Amino acid sequence: MKELITYIDLFSGPGGLCTGFKSEGLIPRIAVDFSEFTVKTYAESHNAEIYELEDLVKNIGQLENVLSKTDKTCVIHGDINNFSNELIKEILKKKFNEDSVDIVTGGAPCESFSMAGKRLENDKRNDLFSNILRIGHCVDAKFVMFENVPGLLTKKRNGKAGGQIEYVINEFEKDDPITHTHYNLASKDKEVYKCLASDYGTPQKRERLFIVGCNSKYKENTFTYPEKTHGKGRKFNNITVKDAFRYLPKIHSNDGAEEMISQPNYEEDYKNGNITEGAYLYYRFIYGDEYCEKTSYDKQKTTYQKSLNHSKKMIMRFENIKQGEGMQSAVDRLISEGKSDIVKECFPNKIYSSRNRRLKENEPSYTVTSHCLDEMVHPTENRQLTPREVARLQGFPDWYTFEGPYVKFHSDPQQDKYEQIGDAIPVIMAKALARSFVEAIKKLKK
Repeated sequence: MKELITYIDLFSGPGGLCTGFKSEGLIPRIAVDFSEFTVKTYAESHNAEIYELEDLVKNIGQLENVLSKTDKTCVIHGDINNFSNELIKEILKKKFNEDSVDIVTGGAPCESFSMAGKRLENDKRNDLFSNILRIGHCVDAKFVMFENVPGLLTKKRNGKAGGQIEYVINEFEKDDPITHTHYNLASKDKEVYKCLASDYGTPQKRERLFIVGCNSKYKENTFTYPEKTHGKGRKFNNITVKDAFRYLPKIHSNDGAEEMISQPNYEEDYKNGNITEGAYLYYRFIYGDEYCEKTSYDKQKTTYQKSLNHSKKMIMRFENIKQGEGMQSAVDRLISEGKSDIVKECFPNKIYSSRNRRLKENEPSYTVTSHCLDEMVHPTENRQLTPREVARLQGFPDWYTFEGPYVKFHSDPQQDKYEQIGDAIPVIMAKALARSFVEAIKKLKK
């Protein structure tokens, strides 16, 4: 019988990691996130149950009166800092009759580490990752994994550049005062634990750090980072933006709908040699042939393929941005071509180089972020991307549901669809990591 592998999903977001992990058979027992709509997205897409952290805290000691009797994942809405060890243990015991899980994962908020942020040394978010270790020790997890942005590598701590990553590594390797164990790293080499999403079949050049520790009660850390399968000289070609958007209904500005009909003819196209094997495998995942949580899902129905209503001025701006160009590079080119009048007419006075970047259709996209709506322009249409197109770049299957509004102000605590998708861990990258965890757990010996 196949061994059941369970995990706790901290800072779970809309479920990018969860989708990749579940596709390889890993089972989330508990997920925790602070954003209301993100929690709803996770629950709706993974048939999980939502609990308010405040309600659980009020009922510690008698959670049998609050928790359902099902084995569905608990998605907890609240602040991770208030999610006590006592509460974790009681949920595991009274809902799942378990004392531990195999893995604790977490992608703590990256704003304090991102090169685009203020990177303050005293930012309280710098230590949020410690909850992953705290809970890992609490439930005696075999492995813990901390995910974050490459900017973490140069973040200062105590005035020292790179001090934050040294602190993180030291915390992993420091003995817990109660368990007297620590977490040995699978690698301390940044070139090993820094992973590029496109190397594993995601249509996106997104770099992320995945720091993996193994409980020191085991002889060795058996985790090996997944083999790079996509790209020049590898098993498969990169999945491109053109691949990702193929079979989606073609729409213009102020076009599309909440639900549209499409014709995903990837089986026929693969047989006729019109698409590569790598693209075919991508479609099989995207369209739920390999893994699907929705019994009612119809692959001929495309959701969220809905464009914003752009002004004539903005459409004119997009018309003058070439593939691979952003706002700044387009302005520089137009001025050099003697077209300053176009710049004055349709570009803002303040130019942001990362805004309005038109994707190259024959390459993976650049990094999808929570600002993706402002940052990305469709490779061939003069409009920004739809939520479904961004989800495709992140590897979310088309059966996936995203709760909440399409667009809200970025500072709003309730995340819109674009922000949720942009903040997620790329699904297909998570899938590759899940396979590595399965193999690592098979090899563990005390």
